[in-house]
Amino acid sequence: MKVLLLTGLGALFFAYYWDDNFDPASLQGARVLLTGANAGVGEELAYHYARLGSHLVLTAHTEALLQKARWLTLVVSTLGGGKWIT
Repeated sequence: MKVLLLTGLGALFFAYYWDDNFDPASLQGARVLLTGANAGVGEELAYHYARLGSHLVLTAHTEALLQKARWLTLVVSTLGGGKWIT
């Protein structure tokens, strides 16, 4: 029981003092490979990376789904400055 309590307190201490220093500008121009970019989490990540100006490489189950995701992400990337790797 003491070990569990100490582990929990240690985790809380670590989480409280965690310094999140993520810089979105670091993704500007970065090459990002996204699998499953046709739906769900992969599609949303593609939109976010496109807005941040990353170069995207997308994969999907079928070419039709990939073309749909590519077109939608291309529209988003024109707003954020992202580019395509073909």
